Amino acid sequence: MTIDWLSFLVVFVASIVAASVVVLLFASAIRLFATPHPGAAAGSARDEEMDDVEGPARPAWATAGGVVLFVLSGLAVLFGLYLIIPFFHR
Repeated sequence: MTIDWLSFLVVFVASIVAASVVVLLFASAIRLFATPHPGAAAGSARDEEMDDVEGPARPAWATAGGVVLFVLSGLAVLFGLYLIIPFFHR
């Protein structure tokens, strides 16, 4: 039995790229959800006492973008599971 090293390399690179894309999508979504409201001072530290639910919220575009990126990362994970589990290919 011999190992096809080229195929091994292709699978290795594809898995690294796919994992990086999922992590990038998820981290970008988290970053968008952490976007402060437009009137916040630049570089100001957040504190639990500063989290006022009636106060200004993050911009709507940041919330929408975060949701879209979370959905895309979830779809990428589900597609990976589809490729791995043979039951879904019947």
